[in-house]
Amino acid sequence: MRRRGRVRCVVMLAAGTVLTGCAGSAPPAGESSPAEVAPAADCAVRETLEAFGTGGRADLPAAPAAGTVPAGFEPVAAVECRMPEIVVLPAPEPRELLEPGELSVPGAEDPGDLQPGETLPGGAVVAPGDTAPVPPLADVAPAPAPAPAPAPTPGTSVDVVRLEGDLDPLLQQLARPDVPTSPDQACMAMFQVVPVLYLLDAHDRAVRVRWPRDACGFLLGGAHESLAGLRETSRTTITLP
Repeated sequence: MRRRGRVRCVVMLAAGTVLTGCAGSAPPAGESSPAEVAPAADCAVRETLEAFGTGGRADLPAAPAAGTVPAGFEPVAAVECRMPEIVVLPAPEPRELLEPGELSVPGAEDPGDLQPGETLPGGAVVAPGDTAPVPPLADVAPAPAPAPAPAPTPGTSVDVVRLEGDLDPLLQQLARPDVPTSPDQACMAMFQVVPVLYLLDAHDRAVRVRWPRDACGFLLGGAHESLAGLRETSRTTITLP
């Protein structure tokens, strides 16, 4: 019988954010089983929301069992279930303020030739002491009411991203063994987003991979880099009800 070491969790406060979620739950090396082969990759599962840290949903189906790449399964692409990217719009350009006398009215003459009290076509009146025509209050159209904000879309959006390219670095990362825990292992308690990833074969059959972990249950170094080397070939956004 394998004896598991005790894991101590250290709760830390970083940049004003409480880090929660005790790590150290990774199984000892060699205990991971081959992944279940599914007909297709499916991101509309409760494990996707659990990976995002938004909590599971009992009404959603469970994902296929994750594990190592089964013998005889030859991956040609990958599908990652991602949180939608946040698009930051640029700030609007500052509007230039007009100096007195720079206002104009369509159909008016040269402002330098206008006289105070003169009525212009359309009913505009030149204000005393200024050459800028001032339209009558009755002719000033009220500002349009702001458009109502769109109703929020219920549910959680998930990006289904297909990745292709050289899969060897990713497969080598996934084949690494877990780091076993040691007695009195001290671990920082924090939440880590673990990529929800499927490997696809030539027939689009899918296996959900299990990422190797360190002694505290966190991803081994190089996990995200192994995905960064792949190129995105398609992206579809789905909404989980």
